[in-house]
Amino acid sequence: MWRQHRDVMFSPQGFAKSMQHGARAADLKDYLSSCILCGACDVMCPENIDLTGMIKKAWAVTDLPSLSQQDEAELSGFVISCDAWVQQQLTPDDLYIIDVAALHADYERRIEHYTWLREQTGCSMNLDLNRMAIPTGIGSEAAKLGSFDVEKHVQWLMQGRDFKRVIVEHETDIDVLKTMTDKTVMAVSALLNTLDVKDDYETG
Repeated sequence: MWRQHRDVMFSPQGFAKSMQHGARAADLKDYLSSCILCGACDVMCPENIDLTGMIKKAWAVTDLPSLSQQDEAELSGFVISCDAWVQQQLTPDDLYIIDVAALHADYERRIEHYTWLREQTGCSMNLDLNRMAIPTGIGSEAAKLGSFDVEKHVQWLMQGRDFKRVIVEHETDIDVLKTMTDKTVMAVSALLNTLDVKDDYETG
């Protein structure tokens, strides 16, 4: 929200301070509807405040549409990225888009994995200097409401990055990203599927 608006009210700090000083959810509707619930603020908060939980509760008492619940698939992008064969397919020419909410929900354990994966493969990732994952916002309620500019944010995410292929953990990102780059865009699960080709080749 901050990157798009440059207004402290469009930030976790602004939202939390407003609530602490008596603001009602209805007063914060414009700000609430711009949040994509990526979970980074929960990880970064020095007071361990459940900001995402606060935002969800405030959202529920406004006339904003109900938040859709996205549960992580059993065979998630994270699980697939732990596969040795998949890791061998990643190269320094890849931009690997981590499933942001899933990372931040289990940050301590998963960030070590992604740090290792980046070091081993040389691929770039949607991590900022604080090792928080930068979201695309694709599929979020904020994007559906037109309160979050996905195209602007993805352009910022890709700016200055040199890559030949985009690998995404969340398959809903694929169609939108394909309209924004002429590079190959594919799901990490597609790399796992090439294991069948490898097996066929080795068994001859």
